Parts: sequence; C-alpha cells; structure tokens
Amino acid sequence: MEASARQSVDPAFATTLAHGLGILEAFHNSTGALSNSEIAQRTGLSRPTVSRLAYTLEELGYLRRDETGRYLPGVGILAIAYPLLAGLKVRQLARPLMRDYATYAGGTVSIATTYGLDFLYLQTLRMTDIAPHVPEIGFRSSLALTAVGRALLSLYTDDELKSYVTAMETQRPDEWRKTGDATLAAIESCRARGFSVSLGEWKPEIYGVAAPLYRTESGQCLAVNCGIPSFRFSPDQVERDCGPRMLGLARSIRSLVDHL
Repeated sequence: MEASARQSVDPAFATTLAHGLGILEAFHNSTGALSNSEIAQRTGLSRPTVSRLAYTLEELGYLRRDETGRYLPGVGILAIAYPLLAGLKVRQLARPLMRDYATYAGGTVSIATTYGLDFLYLQTLRMTDIAPHVPEIGFRSSLALTAVGRALLSLYTDDELKSYVTAMETQRPDEWRKTGDATLAAIESCRARGFSVSLGEWKPEIYGVAAPLYRTESGQCLAVNCGIPSFRFSPDQVERDCGPRMLGLARSIRSLVDHL
C-alpha cells in the first residue's frame, strides 16, 4: 500500500518517514546516480519534497552526491543492513554448497527472502561473469515471475497466499493477469516435488531453478535458487537434472542449519 493510501486508514502511520524510505528504495536494482527529478519520477513525490528529504538523507550518510550533484546510495545503508545479514548464519554455512552448484550449472546461486510482493537476495555466489545476469546482495524482483519467488510462496500458509493474491490483484493487476494462473500452478508443483523451475519466463536468456529452504523462528521465508544461462541446458535437462540437484542442495543446507 502506498504511503498516501496507508495514511488515510492508519493515523499512526508516519508518512514522512515512509517517503524518505521510498527515496532510498528508488535506487533498488540501479547502479547509477539519480537526480531529484528522476527520484521524483520513480517515487511519485514532488521535486521539493524529494529535494528536502534527499538532503536530509545525505546529511545522515544514507545518500551521497557524485561530481554532477546526482545522488547515489551512501554507506550508511550498509550499517543498517549489517545486523540482519550477520544474524543469518545460513549465508556463511551454505557458501561451499552454493559454490559447488554454481560450478555445475555455470550460473549464479543465491539465497532469497520475501519483501512485500518481491523477493530480495541475501547472498549470491557465482563462478563466472560470463552470464546474462549477475545479481548481487539486495537485488529485488517479482515473486510471481521467478522460480525463486514461487519457491518462497510455496512456504506460505493458505491465508498468507490468499493475502498475496489479493495484494497482487490490487497493486499489480496487469502482471497478475498475465502470470497468476502459472504462478499458482507452479506453487502447487513446488510443494509436490520440492523445487520450482522458470524456463525463460522472467528473462528469455535465463532458466531459473529454485527450492524452498525453511522459515525462521520469526516467520521469515528463505529459498535457494540458481539463474542458469539458457544455452547451458535444455528445458528437459533443467527439469530432469538441475531441479533434483537443487532439491538436494536445499536439503543439504537445511541439514547444516539444523546442526547449529
């Protein structure tokens, strides 16, 4: 729900704070600098509001300016993320296993969690940069379009899944009309066989294969996936070989975590 809509139904909601965080989110999946007008376009905020909030975020170290005066994320964001990342021991424990799978598949192996209607990478590992997509920690994309998103959704309770569908129908109706039926079918398939695949649905040049890991004590959902260049395997090989191997990777990671 957008800040303006949330404010109208929740008087305790701090809209100004939400707008400031929205400015930080305008940089997601972006490696370039943004001007005030570009931030305003991405957030829907007025330029005067962006100017005031961006200046404040810069003073606090969450944004910085380049030589042209455009904004980039500041290192203060990393300081906020540290407690979360450091507390997820699975990120370190799983690295050797992730490396083995990345070597086998020639792709990028990642651990992801849910973030609203999207997933967010908490760890990534690859053995080569010769790939059409090389994401890093913090990369974010839709749950509905991806194997890892559908693996995460397979961990949802029935009520959580209903809430997700309602939110998609309300906030992203065009996307859900195109992907809803396939997403729900993929969730059921993942629950039945333990892994999910996406054969170029997100990007034609990438095949995705993923498996759910577990829910943390706080209810946070985690899944592991690999983005594989489509020239590496045929669709049948992804289903027959990569999928079961991904299921085995997830089981091995869970075993390590269980022995903490």
